This record gives sequence, C-alpha cells and structure tokens, in this order.
Amino acid sequence: MQVPSHLINAANDIRLAFFDIDGTLLDSHGQLRPALFPAINLLKTRGIKTAIASGRPYFAARFLMDELGIQDASMFYTGAHIYDPQTRHTLLNILLKSDDAQAVLAAATVMGLYVEAYTDSAFYISQPTEISKVHAEHLRINPILDSVAAVINRSDIAKLLLGVNRAQQGDLLSVLEAQFPNLIFARAYLTAYPDWQFASVISSAASKQRAFEYLLQYHKVQAHQVISFGDAESDMDFLRMAGIGIAMGNANPDVQSVADWVTQTADNAGVAYAINQLFNP
Repeated sequence: MQVPSHLINAANDIRLAFFDIDGTLLDSHGQLRPALFPAINLLKTRGIKTAIASGRPYFAARFLMDELGIQDASMFYTGAHIYDPQTRHTLLNILLKSDDAQAVLAAATVMGLYVEAYTDSAFYISQPTEISKVHAEHLRINPILDSVAAVINRSDIAKLLLGVNRAQQGDLLSVLEAQFPNLIFARAYLTAYPDWQFASVISSAASKQRAFEYLLQYHKVQAHQVISFGDAESDMDFLRMAGIGIAMGNANPDVQSVADWVTQTADNAGVAYAINQLFNP
C-alpha cells in the first residue's frame, strides 16, 4: 500500500489538512489510535494547518480537537456550521427551517426511522435505544430525552440525524430523500454497526462545497494546497475538491473511487499511516 510518488511531490504544497472524525480519526470503537498524535504533530511542525470536516457538532468534536491539538477553523454539521476555536467565533451558521424539520420528522416517524435532533449545544432523542447508547458513547455526549417534535417547535435546529437498519428495513433513506429534494441528506455509518446507515439532514443552503470554498478563503489557501481524509459518502466532496483526497481503508468502494489514494483502515490508524507515507517518506 505504498503511496504514489506524484502524491509525495504534491504533498510539498500542502498547507491545510481536513479530517473527518468517525471512521477516520476515530476507530470502530470510537477511540483515537496512539499513532495519530505524532502524525498530527508532524503536520504542524511542517507549518500545515489542521482542521475538522465532519457531520458532528463542535460540542461533540471538541474533546478530540483538544486531545490532538487540532485548533484551526473547521466545518461541522456537514457544512452548516463553520467555527474558529482559536477566536471562538462562529463564521457560518445555517439552520434547518422548522417547517422542513417537522415534515422530515413526520415522514421518518411513519417509516419507523431512528431520529435525533441537534441544536448548537445539545442533541435530543424521543426514546433511548441501543443505537442512541452507542452513538452517545462515540460522541462522548449524552442525549437529552425529550419529544423531538417539541424540540423542533421551540429551538433552532442545525440538523436532524436519521438512521435505518438496511438489513431489516431496506434503503428507506433514499425513499425519504426523494420526498425532500430541497434538503441535503449526507450519508454516514457507525463502523461497529455495518447494517445501519445514517443521514444528516441539513438545509440546502449548507453544503460541503460551499464550506470548502469558504474555508479556502478564510485560511488563505488554494484547493491544491489541501489534503482531506474521509470514509463516508458525506466526505466525498472534500475528497474530490482537495488537492489530495485520502479515503480510509474502511470506506466503501464509491468513496474510495473518488480518492487519490486509499490508506489503511481507521482501526489500523490509517490517517497516521498516510501522513507518514506522504510527509515523512
């Protein structure tokens, strides 16, 4: 799994690195592999900024950013929220309209889908399940038990997270997505539960393409000076747009097909492996 020589040459121009979290920085057990710490530090010693590009909210990514020392302006909520932890300023915040959120919730409820609602400071579930327990462990944040419909009525919602057990229920997310072409359904997975697929539902005004362009300008870099790491369909835009797109070994074939190179799995610290191959060959 040796990195192509042309990518090693391209790595000399890299000034900014974006990292997805689940299935990328975090392994299938939701843990950071020890090899990641010196690898991230290697980037920083070379003057490369490090940032997050994730469907997670900042409040569920902060622990990881603090541990790894990733403190440059980053993207959360799959493009709906851009935040600079150094200045503590929100740079972009695009909310999901209440009417849209209620309509998606009603349709998802009829289909029997798993649903979480997210604000800028917490996430909510209507009832606890095995999936909500596992998700809380990965996020390292406990959900608030409340009526999701009531939360939508009284609070600004950044996103809804929908989940389906495809082995038992089929591809209901695609069925639901077809009903709401005005919204973005960004797909993701829990590595430990391969039968499950999730979609972060956000406003159509929030997209990873827009967030990528915004962050390029904010960091004063060009696309060819960016490296991006990811494992899910929701990461594909950043992999395509970056000068170097690295897919994880645990990513599905569609994600791997748009990447410039496929590294090892998250369980084998694939991010660290790629960094060492590219920046310390």
